[in-house]
Amino acid sequence: MARAILTAGGIVLPAPVSMTVNDEIIWSSDTGRTMSGQMVGDVVAEKKNVGIKWGCLLEDDVVTIKRCLVPGFFPVSFRDDGMLITIYTYRGTLSKEQLGWLGGEFWYRSVSVDIIQR
Repeated sequence: MARAILTAGGIVLPAPVSMTVNDEIIWSSDTGRTMSGQMVGDVVAEKKNVGIKWGCLLEDDVVTIKRCLVPGFFPVSFRDDGMLITIYTYRGTLSKEQLGWLGGEFWYRSVSVDIIQR
């Protein structure tokens, strides 16, 4: 049985053609450079920013993606650093490039989105 690559809100999403997982360091608000050029500040958290890209998809798959990547916060699960993780996220702009009607079904050439850990 195939394993899900990506789920959102407990729903299995279509398999993406690529996922880029960035581990971002969040610094304190007083972070910066002193007059001597030395960096000062404190790390307050590490958060993930995930870039997801899908290739050709049927319209029903795009509807599923949009229904699961809701405005607001939602859980996303995927594999990273050797384990399945779930993070609570919000999404950036959902971009869709349309192909149009082919063989009686509506197709999208590509779909992409960034999801950002809360």
